[in-house]
Amino acid sequence: MADEFVWEPFIGRCLARLCLSGAGMDERPVLERAQFLMDMGLPRAEAARVVGSSDDSLRVMFATKAKKTSKAKR
Repeated sequence: MADEFVWEPFIGRCLARLCLSGAGMDERPVLERAQFLMDMGLPRAEAARVVGSSDDSLRVMFATKAKKTSKAKR
């Protein structure tokens, strides 16, 4: 039984993709799609995987966006 495939992560990612599609988020930027999934409760690492990015890349993109937003408020 050690070779048995674990389906739960796969099913979860498929459902996340369906949620993105159902919400019309297919063509949105990566950050918007990731934020949408994270707002639904997915951890950043899983959201990154679903949107075709990496956890580190999303972390940097969110930090860059936060810096730009804070500079714009000054």
